[in-house]
Amino acid sequence: MIAKRNIFNSPIIIRKNHIWMSELLGIFVGIVIAVVLIAMGWIVILNDHKIQKYNTILPLIKNERVVVSHTLNELKQKFTIVAVLDTFSHGKLSDDIKWILAELVYRNSKTYGYDPFLVLAVIHVESLFDPKAKGQFRNGNYSGALGLMQLKTETAREVAEALGIPLKSKDDLFIPEVNIPLGIAYLTQQISHFKSLKLGILAYNQGPGVIASSLKNKRPLSIRYYNKVLKSYFSLRKMSGKN
Repeated sequence: MIAKRNIFNSPIIIRKNHIWMSELLGIFVGIVIAVVLIAMGWIVILNDHKIQKYNTILPLIKNERVVVSHTLNELKQKFTIVAVLDTFSHGKLSDDIKWILAELVYRNSKTYGYDPFLVLAVIHVESLFDPKAKGQFRNGNYSGALGLMQLKTETAREVAEALGIPLKSKDDLFIPEVNIPLGIAYLTQQISHFKSLKLGILAYNQGPGVIASSLKNKRPLSIRYYNKVLKSYFSLRKMSGKN
């Protein structure tokens, strides 16, 4: 008596309680197929997990690339400022002051939306890049203006109070990290008040009261200071390769 049944679609013939070799091969192939299918299922699951992981990581990688690109761009611009200052000063500035100026001027210019070379031009005209500069009138008398951006103590205190920057004494104005932020903020106040870059720069030098009085009484403005700032500005930009 011969019995037949199907396992994995392969006929198995049992005769005298023995299975033929061809049926063993069919069973083996079936097992292999099952193992392969299970393995493929695991591969699909693992790949799906990896895809989800990559989908999470990719935005982070893109953000990192943006940060790195931004940082490199900042460094490039600061290196440019340092190189320009070296050329502009004929190598007379120390490396320390060049890098301090580059860092502070770049950072604060970006805060207020200035071209860094415009701020450098104001600093050049005011103090010739000397952090310890003390202002003098044309007659040689001490003007009371101090530091890189030649701020007077009273003016500096008002701006510092508005910005929440501590100003313990007038000697703090010899510190570039204090002087430059206060100077740029004061320049911004004047430009905003007069709604004019030219008038704002003149007010920074001559005082807002003088400019307001001249405008009210229709007196001609002295623009010598403004022209000096523009001359320095265009020289600095030219050295940076910008037109």
